[in-house]
Amino acid sequence: MAPDAAGPRGEAKVRSMCEGRCNMTRTLLAMLAAVLCGAVAVGQCYHSDSPDCACFNSAGVWNPTGTWIQDIALATVGTVESCVSDGGKPFYQMRLGLNSSASANIMAVILQALTTLGTNPYEREAWCSETISYWHREAGIPYSTGYRNSSWHLDWQLTNTEAIRTFYMVEELLALTPLRGRGRWIDWSDLNYSDFQPGVNAPAPGSYVLIRAYNPTTTTWGGNSHSMMINEMTVHKNHVGKVVRVAVTLLEGNAGSPGQVRSTVAIDDLAAYMPGGSETFSGGRKILGFGVDLNSGGNPIFDSSRLRYQTDLYAVATVLKPIRTRDPLWSQHYAVLVDRLVAYAKATGGQIRVDGPATVIGKGGIPDGRNVTWAFGPELDRAYPNGVTLTIDLLREHPLPVRGVALRWTGAVPKGSTIRYAGETGRYAEVPMPSADTLKLLQGHLQSTEIPVSFGKSVTIRRLQLVFPRGAFGSASRLVELRLLYDWGPGEDARVNP
Repeated sequence: MAPDAAGPRGEAKVRSMCEGRCNMTRTLLAMLAAVLCGAVAVGQCYHSDSPDCACFNSAGVWNPTGTWIQDIALATVGTVESCVSDGGKPFYQMRLGLNSSASANIMAVILQALTTLGTNPYEREAWCSETISYWHREAGIPYSTGYRNSSWHLDWQLTNTEAIRTFYMVEELLALTPLRGRGRWIDWSDLNYSDFQPGVNAPAPGSYVLIRAYNPTTTTWGGNSHSMMINEMTVHKNHVGKVVRVAVTLLEGNAGSPGQVRSTVAIDDLAAYMPGGSETFSGGRKILGFGVDLNSGGNPIFDSSRLRYQTDLYAVATVLKPIRTRDPLWSQHYAVLVDRLVAYAKATGGQIRVDGPATVIGKGGIPDGRNVTWAFGPELDRAYPNGVTLTIDLLREHPLPVRGVALRWTGAVPKGSTIRYAGETGRYAEVPMPSADTLKLLQGHLQSTEIPVSFGKSVTIRRLQLVFPRGAFGSASRLVELRLLYDWGPGEDARVNP
């Protein structure tokens, strides 16, 4: 026996320790028996793939942080779909933008209730482009809310490769105006090794990469699209300083089977993976182009420490062959959309109008999840006995159709409220805003989680109204984010990237 256990006091101490262990063992056995007999509640599985489902895989960081967008992305490596196709953690994190298992559980409850009602606007889908959007939002580039807060009132979530390509093209065209767009699109045919300037006329670390199936016989793009992002870049030059090849490592979501976030792809030369080049990605895909993020001064945003230069003596430069290619989907739908979005931004000057009580909306603006919030509470009944209506006027019909809105609340969820929307004609249609009772939510457990409202179809809108009747708020509440759920139209994103 140890010296400090000798004597009566030591024996009592040992006896107490043994009794403690026995009591702990009995308690654990009792808890196990209670669970097995159904006497203790365990987490319930909602919407087939909530974090409490036995099949759920929680790999990867829920709330990533880092100095650069690649740091954000690398923290999420290993995030993998589970339970159902395109489901599990990527659905809640990359698709819906949630940053904790608790908020994902609440959202799963909401979506299960909405699915039962037939009003769930979120489908499970290929999530490579959603991953790029999520990384941009978390990194706060090119805007503090990612792709959101542009002068054409975009959302942070872009749901396919065409949407991301559209963003960079529109922002580049607006960069030449007082609206100062924050993006630049570099088509594969624009890349020139004889004048290689990363972030200016060539991609840089952190740049978006779009790959798509390419038919060399017909020189036509089509289908099997995928979104990726450059992690690190090495520019190889020969003995006279001429760029001969550019090697990159890539980050991507929805890769492999099951789909996951990974950082394993590396290619020796960008030019080799373009039309006319000798290499292809899986599925016969080539690089279609790149998106570069710009800061408010119009300069490219990238981590220079991830850009390296290397001299390869007597290496021969890759020749980029000029090839005229066809892109039917882009020509038929998105090229026209780019022009309409630029025209919309110029016509509105990047402005909107918000009408409502100053005590609610403050200085105005749409709640954006960062800087703008709206405050509500039961005191509104005294000042506005007939209820409160808030109106958002986009000043012109938005070129992108809208299929619903998502409202993120902290505090009480309003009761008996509605959302009204109208196009240029001013004739409003009305849909109910789901209440906590409808969604089977405990008010006290709501932790800043989005509540989506489906319009049941895609509609063109100019004005949006939130109508709160008397008694809508039993306690204090804040609307911290309001998102327009845009319908980006036809897309060709690959369901699985091998």
